[in-house]
Amino acid sequence: MRFIQMFARTKKRMLVASLSLATGVTLIAGSLAMAIPAPPVNGQFARCLAQGKSCLKSGQLQKAVISLEQAVKEAPASCEAHYYLGEAYCKVKAFVKAKQQYRAAIRVGKGSVNAQKANQALMALPKSVIAPKSGPETRMLASVLGIGKHRGPGGAPKATVIDFYASWCHPCKQLDTVLEKMKAQYGDQISFMRVDVDDPENERLIDQYEVSPIPTLVFLNSEGEVVTFSVGYSGEPGVTAGIKKILSNQG
Repeated sequence: MRFIQMFARTKKRMLVASLSLATGVTLIAGSLAMAIPAPPVNGQFARCLAQGKSCLKSGQLQKAVISLEQAVKEAPASCEAHYYLGEAYCKVKAFVKAKQQYRAAIRVGKGSVNAQKANQALMALPKSVIAPKSGPETRMLASVLGIGKHRGPGGAPKATVIDFYASWCHPCKQLDTVLEKMKAQYGDQISFMRVDVDDPENERLIDQYEVSPIPTLVFLNSEGEVVTFSVGYSGEPGVTAGIKKILSNQG
C-alpha cells in the first residue's frame, strides 16, 4: 500500500514538472515571437507614395514625378501608385506617359475606385493621345489576330465592330443597349465582337489596338482596316455613323 502511494506521488510530481516545462517552452516561444518583428510592409513604397501625393498636392510636380515613379517601381501592382503617377505626368503635360500609367491603373485595378478615376482621367486627355490605332496598317493586324473572318450572305466577308468594355464601366452598360439594337439591324452584314479589358487573355488585343479609356468602339471594314472609332459613350447616332462608314468603305 505504501509503495502504491509513493508511486502515485512520484507520478504526480512528474506530471507537474512536464506541465511546467511545456508552459515554460510556450512562454519562451511567445517571448521570442514578440522579440522578432513581423516582416514589414514595403516601407519604401509607402514613403514614396505618400511623398508623391503630398508633392502633387502642393504643386511640386517634378518631385512628385520622382517619388511616384519610385513607388511604381517598388509596387508595380499598385493601382493607386499608377493612378497618381498618371496625374503627375498629366500635370507636367507628359500626356503619353500619363496615358500609359492610367492604362496600367485600369489593368491592375480591376474596377477599383482608382481604376475608375483613371478611366475618367483618360477621357480628359487630348483626343490624339487616346485615339486607338487606325489606318491601312491595321489590315495586317486584324489578320494576325484572327479578326474579320466571319462571312455574310453569299460568302462575302463581314465588317467588324469591336466593343472594348468592362463590367464596372457605367457608360459601357449604356452602350450595351445601343449595340444590341445595332446587332438586330445589321447582324447579317457586321460581326460584333466584345472585349473585356479586365480579362488577362485580352491584353495583347488591347495593346495592339492601343485602346485606352473604355468604352471604345473600333470599326473595321471587311478588309480588317480600322476606318473609324468612338471613345466614350456616343449614343445611337455615334454608333450608327461608324457602322455606315464601314459599310460604305469595304476595302
